[in-house]
Amino acid sequence: MVTTSAPAPSTVLPYWRLGPIRSVTRVPTGLMNRSWRVETDSGSFMLKLFLDVRGAQLAFQFRVLRALAQAGVPVVLPVPSVHGTDTVMVEGHEFGVFPWLLGKHRSGLALSPERCRDLGRLLGNIHLTLRQAAPTPQQPYYQPSVPAESALRRVDRLLDLIDSRRGGTDFDVEAETTLRMKRAMLTNLAQRRPPDILVMAAGYLHGDLHPHNVLFGPDDRVQAFLDWDRLRVGPFSKELMRSMAFFFAYGDERGVDLPRAAQYIAGYRDVFDLGSQEMAIALHRLWWERLCDNWVIEWHYMRRNNACDHLLPDQTALVKWWTNNFDEVTRALVQ
Repeated sequence: MVTTSAPAPSTVLPYWRLGPIRSVTRVPTGLMNRSWRVETDSGSFMLKLFLDVRGAQLAFQFRVLRALAQAGVPVVLPVPSVHGTDTVMVEGHEFGVFPWLLGKHRSGLALSPERCRDLGRLLGNIHLTLRQAAPTPQQPYYQPSVPAESALRRVDRLLDLIDSRRGGTDFDVEAETTLRMKRAMLTNLAQRRPPDILVMAAGYLHGDLHPHNVLFGPDDRVQAFLDWDRLRVGPFSKELMRSMAFFFAYGDERGVDLPRAAQYIAGYRDVFDLGSQEMAIALHRLWWERLCDNWVIEWHYMRRNNACDHLLPDQTALVKWWTNNFDEVTRALVQ
């Protein structure tokens, strides 16, 4: 673990031939790494200090990115240093430089059906390429779902924490309402827990695919898939369905834009068809996972971290809508 303070960008940037530097500005976003925008006579770049993924794991990530680029997946490759390396170690800290891309993050709700299908095709290409470029022996993949009894115990533990608090905030009320709703659902729907069936198609995944990690150009075509630090092994179908929920959920009682989500999944199947059965299982598992999971509430009460409190209303609305429309969702997205 690095304990010393990181060197200043001015100390690090000479390891790259970027030309005369006009300005260096800290990028405020990004929890796991630290970045700066660098303006030079030759263009704009991003200097990145890697804190979460380093060394051999980072080198593996870059090998995967090159394979994806060769397969036509839009990714951002590192600028070689003066030594021809992807990264440079300076005073025990690992840095890299990347081209700065202009673009925007887009919700799937803002995309046309055609662009939704294009996005799905790109994810299918990513998974196919990852299966070939980073093979894994973990086939089939076993990932049991949470038993209803365990989920109920976690809900009760959180309810006890809320009851033990003096006074009450809006979040306390919202959290208690959500937990009591989920408790009733888990009690009434315990028999609908997904069966522990082996997943037949698994491999390396992006690991964190959502709108903030995809950059779109002015024509709403994907310009780059960003942030591969969560590259991990898992079921392809799970990442497909999880990303569907991120891109196409309204964040209120309307649930998911099913026509756009269906185009996204159809585009994926144009390239990499996992079969209706495996996709239906993944959809069923994601619904159950969302019903059992209370990570925002756990962060608030158990970690004393309220940074994600604002996400709770959206998550609660999606679970409620999905539970009430379970069969319709399945019919629309898995044919």
